[in-house]
Amino acid sequence: MPKVLRTLLIVNAVVFLLAFVGGKLLGLHLNLPGLGYGSLADYIAYFGAFWPFAPEQAWRFVTYMFVHVDFWHFLFNMLMLWMFGSDVADMMGAKHFTGMYFFCGIFAAVFSLAMYWLGMTNAPIIGASGALMGIFVAYYKFFPDRMLLMFFFFPMRIKYAMWFMVAVDVFMAHSSDGVAHFAHLGGVVGGFLYMFLYEKGFGNTLAGMRRSMEEKIRSSRFKVHEGGRNDGEGTVYRNGPARSDEPIEGEVFYVDEQKRMDEILKKVNSEGINSLTESERQFLLRAGEKLRRRRGGF
Repeated sequence: MPKVLRTLLIVNAVVFLLAFVGGKLLGLHLNLPGLGYGSLADYIAYFGAFWPFAPEQAWRFVTYMFVHVDFWHFLFNMLMLWMFGSDVADMMGAKHFTGMYFFCGIFAAVFSLAMYWLGMTNAPIIGASGALMGIFVAYYKFFPDRMLLMFFFFPMRIKYAMWFMVAVDVFMAHSSDGVAHFAHLGGVVGGFLYMFLYEKGFGNTLAGMRRSMEEKIRSSRFKVHEGGRNDGEGTVYRNGPARSDEPIEGEVFYVDEQKRMDEILKKVNSEGINSLTESERQFLLRAGEKLRRRRGGF
């Protein structure tokens, strides 16, 4: 499980345990001046929820995403985060995954605020659903033909399940069923916005510049000359011009293959598998083939 995903699950779990176990099961209460007597769960919801009628309390645009006081609400959201978040984090990398999670969560609150100004809702919002709907949009973009058991019973491809859930939220938006349907819809809109920018190269410019600098530094370790030989002094010779993003055929490119493997895996964790160059992808394939042969695979 990606580290960023573990962190999000742990933070949500800690807040939930304080509210549900401490406030409901153990019955812990507080009596703060100006607020009165209430359970710990009530206080966590009071301070953490997003109130569309109090947008000046800016912290609520973030804190509401981590507040769950109902067991099934918490369990379903964390299950969704685990099911879809892991693959999305692998594809996008930790930085983009984190950015998308918070962007979609905040956008869901902003969308709900806009609906409040239009007179369509005035209910406080808690839970990670808005952010999770954005993550589901990314999953829909990356894996549209994967199958999902809708409501745990009905098989449906992701590309259809996405729009089915949107339709449910649109249809139930005014049902007063206690579900923040407008926040869900805001998360979907935020997800499509983020993915549009991501697919257009949003955030990759600086990463590309950094990779370019790293490749220049890496290639400077070996001086490439004509001749096709290695003098044993760290200078690699080869026939023809060298490219910084591909290995030198028949010669030493990395003295320590494990070191390069660690660097590539670190890059995948940080920026996603889509950030790899062709030579890095080929290196991983060759490394996997070597491992298979050592284990006697076919």
